[in-house]
Amino acid sequence: MTVKTSPALHPTDGYPSCVVKYKQETRRSNVMSLNREIDQMPDSPEGLADYIAGKLGCPVTIEDVNHRIISYSSHETNVDDARSATIMQRKVPEHVVNGLWQAGVMGNLFESGAPVFVSPLPAIGLGDRIAISVRKNKEVLGFIWAQTKQVKMGDDEIRQLKEAASLASRHLQKQRDRKREKEENIRNFMYQLFHGTAGSRAEIEKQARKLHLSLEGSLSVAVLEFAESITPSVERHASYLTETFRRKNIISHMFENDLLLLLIHTHEDEAENVTQELLRGFRYKLEERTGVPGIDSTYGKVCTRPEDIHISYRQAQKTLELKNRYPEALAGVTTFRELGVYQFIQEISALYEQENYKNSVIEAIKAYDRSHNTSLLETLRSFLHHNSTHQAARQLHIHTNTLLYRLKRIREITGVDLEDTNQKTKLFIDLIIQG
Repeated sequence: MTVKTSPALHPTDGYPSCVVKYKQETRRSNVMSLNREIDQMPDSPEGLADYIAGKLGCPVTIEDVNHRIISYSSHETNVDDARSATIMQRKVPEHVVNGLWQAGVMGNLFESGAPVFVSPLPAIGLGDRIAISVRKNKEVLGFIWAQTKQVKMGDDEIRQLKEAASLASRHLQKQRDRKREKEENIRNFMYQLFHGTAGSRAEIEKQARKLHLSLEGSLSVAVLEFAESITPSVERHASYLTETFRRKNIISHMFENDLLLLLIHTHEDEAENVTQELLRGFRYKLEERTGVPGIDSTYGKVCTRPEDIHISYRQAQKTLELKNRYPEALAGVTTFRELGVYQFIQEISALYEQENYKNSVIEAIKAYDRSHNTSLLETLRSFLHHNSTHQAARQLHIHTNTLLYRLKRIREITGVDLEDTNQKTKLFIDLIIQG
């Protein structure tokens, strides 16, 4: 379909000269008025919150993208619980952030630069709000929140809120640039810790103090793998979540080869349980907010010495690699400790390859299965995996007596003693390697 357009007209065409002059002066007056209003706005974010509060007639809070308080107005009439807790903690409480995500408020703020009206959320102590994201182009730098109970928000107030977001952007850009420099220094330090090149304990502690990082208590490295390549959107959400979810437990994070690496801190008591619980919650929230399913996670040794962090990193990486190689056998494994004999499978496999070793019992059973069209090797594998005749029979969908008969036949063919723990363990390892 062809669309026809009319010839462009100049805005002054068809008007008498006096009318044109009047319209031009009116526009110029409006622009000058707007410029004067912007010039009156304060140059610091601290004063900006009070300025906006004065214009809107309600309490105002300015936060960075990770919900840390930049400034808040001194307007304290009819303040709700969410605002009070935020000011006291200098950060929006985690349960409030979670409630805002569940209500769809944060999703709207991240997706759009338009003001968002928020109805009361009594479960998190939040009253009426109007909020707007502070942006530099498409990047969200922070948020402005106004508590609007019994305050009417008309076109003028919304315009002023948008102008305030534009002004706040300049301040938050400066803060973001300073933060990025610090984050880059932290990432470099983490890389050194993970790869064992950070130096002695004294050097590590000195650098940690310089970066205001605490490496006391129990430390471990967690690795999260995504089913798909990490997109910029997923990376933003993941970084945001590391700053807002269980912040006291996540020291820092970095991305490496499409993996998200977390340095986790816990108290020595129940460190393993806390780490597993943290990872479950982190994965759930990340999948919920990004819509990306199938995020897997592992973690390595929980250590008390920062110079051992590279061991935890190496173990977490190895656990993930083995889970990908043996997905069925290691489906429920999260930590290196749970791998059992799989911890050493790669080393044993390399030794077998070097010596061209084959387990004679396994080879004999394979030959028998080929000649007689039986499945004795599958039976042996299931029995060794479950270490139970009843569970193995259930998995194979056969009667227990049938399974016992097959195990007896294996003994007759190979001479192996399946009641000998040493022989059973050797068979189990060799079956993993030889398949």
